[in-house]
Amino acid sequence: MPRLPLCPLFPVICLLFAAGCARHETAVEAGNRTQILHQGIATEPQDLDPHMLQFQSHFNPLMAVYEGLVGYDPQDLHPVPGVAERWDISADRLTYTFHLRAAAKWSNGDPVTAQDFVFSARRILSPGLASPFRYYYDDVRGTKEFTASAAPDFSTVGIRALDDHTLRIELTHPAPYFLFLLGNWSWYPVHRATVEKYGRFDQPFTDWSKAGRLVGNGPFVLADWKPGQAIIVKRNPLYWDAARVRLAEIHFHSLDNADTEERAFRSGQLHITENVPGSKLRDYAAQASSPLVVAPNFATYAYVFNVTRPPFADARVRRAFSLALDRAGIVASQVGSGMRPAGSFVPPGAGYDYAGDAVRFDPAEARRLLAAAGYPEGRGFPAVELATNTSQLHREIAEIVQQQWRKNLGVSVDIALKDSKVFFAERIGKQYALARSSWVGDYPDPFAFLTVYLSDGGQNTTGYASPTYDRLALSAAQMLNEPNRLARYREAEELLLRDAPVTPIFHDTSRHLVHPAVRGRFPNLFDIHPYQGVWLENK
Repeated sequence: MPRLPLCPLFPVICLLFAAGCARHETAVEAGNRTQILHQGIATEPQDLDPHMLQFQSHFNPLMAVYEGLVGYDPQDLHPVPGVAERWDISADRLTYTFHLRAAAKWSNGDPVTAQDFVFSARRILSPGLASPFRYYYDDVRGTKEFTASAAPDFSTVGIRALDDHTLRIELTHPAPYFLFLLGNWSWYPVHRATVEKYGRFDQPFTDWSKAGRLVGNGPFVLADWKPGQAIIVKRNPLYWDAARVRLAEIHFHSLDNADTEERAFRSGQLHITENVPGSKLRDYAAQASSPLVVAPNFATYAYVFNVTRPPFADARVRRAFSLALDRAGIVASQVGSGMRPAGSFVPPGAGYDYAGDAVRFDPAEARRLLAAAGYPEGRGFPAVELATNTSQLHREIAEIVQQQWRKNLGVSVDIALKDSKVFFAERIGKQYALARSSWVGDYPDPFAFLTVYLSDGGQNTTGYASPTYDRLALSAAQMLNEPNRLARYREAEELLLRDAPVTPIFHDTSRHLVHPAVRGRFPNLFDIHPYQGVWLENK
């Protein structure tokens, strides 16, 4: 059979067809090649003011554009030099003297000085700003008096600049965790001239931290902010340790729906997710080379009671509700989550473990206590609601708990799913009977949890007030002898769990999907991952 001549256009058609069918490079593939990290941060922040942080995930962009006196080792998070190249601590552990780097600069070229930290401390402590994180300064001499005064005088506060590069901080009592706290966002300095250019220094949300305005001192600078899409930061050439920073850019994507975020990861749009949908955990956990990274977190998921109104004004009722919960069964329903049934409010780790048995599954004792409170077999128990904000996890846990209380106590509890803003406002206002709660410790010490239920604790939404508990917890926080300090903490926690304004359910984990190209990022108890040592391996 004779061969037909080839059409002269055939090569062109082939090339056009190939071009039309070529697979486009994904954002992750391009990022691996150009050192651009794509990370989800769930809800978009209102701004990047470190003194007004709203959600834990917002710490990530803050950590990119700011730096405190100290930083964190990426593997175990022990404090390492940041803006301060070294520090001295007095023998009584009450005075810290920080020596700042001469090379530390703001992103506009101004030197970072000790006065910047003094200004920033005065700002976050000022009543006008109403920062939710003023309590991170409670260990410092004079801070509580300053915030409570009708005519505050900052010269009475134990934070002062000895010269441009020397900062002295004086505490009211020894605080073993203090250096760790200094790496927290609340201790980040802000650029005074920039803040005051756009409003009063103690005025929140004045847009000084928007793109084109923000002056930071971290390893990256804010380059762009696309509302509802992404916050983009680029390597800061003026950062004192710029030679160690390998990423060229980080794109923080606002994806507040976990399913949407997971699809973005699968389609190559994200290197790291903030969350993982509960419905996908089982599948990811079963994969041989899974991108799912689960690590213990210094966090406890719990339910809280409003102790100011019946029926939960009676500690016997609160104890009954706690003892009627099979926490192992609750955790077993969340395959792949890594959650651990709670036997305490303070999570294990950080050198402390609670040894009591106040939190256990004991339905017989639960029924006895409920009967002693006047509700034998649940008879006559009033209608109550379990309030929770909406999410698949919260709903699933609430439904299991609801069934266990019905089975083990004979009481009916309705589940009230609420919008997050409404839920948190009602909990703060004590407009609830029983509600979901979570607490994430900010530093490796039991006091990071036990401080919540102090009588005047700003995060205590239960109405619980015990002078004995206050005395035990506060005195423990001030002890230098480690065994004695931990023993006193155990006394305080035992009392808290017997009084039961809070009933722990499980100790939580951090759960992220992480692309294998990401290097220099290590799972840790606080889910903090400094970006100075992170890079992307392009294979």
